[in-house]
Amino acid sequence: MHDEFEAAFDTLLAGVCTPDAVRRIDAGGPTDALWQALHDSGFADALVPEAQGGAGLALRDVGPLVQACGRHALPLPFAETMLVRALFAQAGRSAPDGPLSLDAAADLLAADERRLLQAAIHSALIAGAGAQVLAMAIAHAQQRVQFGKPIGTFQAVQHQLAVMAEQACSARMAAQMAFAAEGIRPDRTLAAMAMSVAGEAAAVLAASAHAVHGAIGVTAEFDLQLYTRRLLAWRTAAGSPGHWAQQVARHWQAAGGPPAVDFVLAITARAAVL
Repeated sequence: MHDEFEAAFDTLLAGVCTPDAVRRIDAGGPTDALWQALHDSGFADALVPEAQGGAGLALRDVGPLVQACGRHALPLPFAETMLVRALFAQAGRSAPDGPLSLDAAADLLAADERRLLQAAIHSALIAGAGAQVLAMAIAHAQQRVQFGKPIGTFQAVQHQLAVMAEQACSARMAAQMAFAAEGIRPDRTLAAMAMSVAGEAAAVLAASAHAVHGAIGVTAEFDLQLYTRRLLAWRTAAGSPGHWAQQVARHWQAAGGPPAVDFVLAITARAAVL
C-alpha cells in the first residue's frame, strides 16, 4: 500500500510541479493552482487521524512523500502543512487554510520542537533533491561527448559520480532515521544526526553536480540550478550541520556520557526499524 501511496504522490507532483511551474513561482508567480492540486489530492491530511478525516499515518510513513517534494523542488511548505494540520487535529482544532509553516503551530509546539521538526523535514528534502541531481549528473555524463567519447567514460567523472552516489545514499539513510518515529514527532538524537549528515551531503552533491555539468549547470534555463540552490539553502535552514552535530554530542552527554561505541550501538538499535 505504501508503495502505491508514494507513487501516487510522485505522479501528482510530476504533473503539477514541473520545472516551468517552479520557475514561475520562484520568480514571484502565484501558488494558488499548485496548492489547490495538492489540497484536493488529500495528501496534506496524511498525518491527521482517520477519525478526523485523515489517513492516520505516522511520521515514518510520510518520509518518502517529503523526499518527493525535494525531488520535484516543490516551492511550497507541504511537509510543514501536513504536520501542522495533524497537530491541530490532535488538539481538537481546525487548522488554517492554505500552505502553513510550523510557526502556525507556535502555541502547540515549543521553539526547539519546531526547529527539530524543521531539521527532520530538511534532511528528507535534501535526500530527495540529492537523488535528483545524481540522476541528472549520470544522464548528462552519458549524453555529453568530449574527444569522441561520453564524459562518463572518463575516470575523473566516474569518481565524481561515485562520490555523489555515496552522498545521496548517506542523505537518504539520514532522512529515514529522521522519519523513523511511529508518531508525528521525531526522535531528537536521530533527527539531529540526520540533519548533520544530510547537510554535509548537500554541499558535496551540489558542488559535484556542477562539476560534472560544467558551465551549463549554472545557467538559469537549465534545470540543475533549481535543485542545487535548494540543496544549499536547505542545508542550513534549520541550523548548520555543525550545529546539529553539536546537538548529537549534547544528547550523548545528557545520556551520561557513555563510551562512544556504546552510544553508537544505542543509536543503531533505535534506528533498527529501518
